[in-house]
Amino acid sequence: MAARKTKDELIRARVSQEEKRVLFEAAHKCGMTLSDFLRVTAEKAARKVAA
Repeated sequence: MAARKTKDELIRARVSQEEKRVLFEAAHKCGMTLSDFLRVTAEKAARKVAA
């Protein structure tokens, strides 16, 4: 039998879903898939840190 999720776990799951929706909308505005948007964002952040 699967263990029930705690209230904290449910809140974290809801926040994660909301964060994913916000990222998806940002990616869509840029004409990108979420995967491409995250990759490009990570590349930009890495370049900024390396500079």
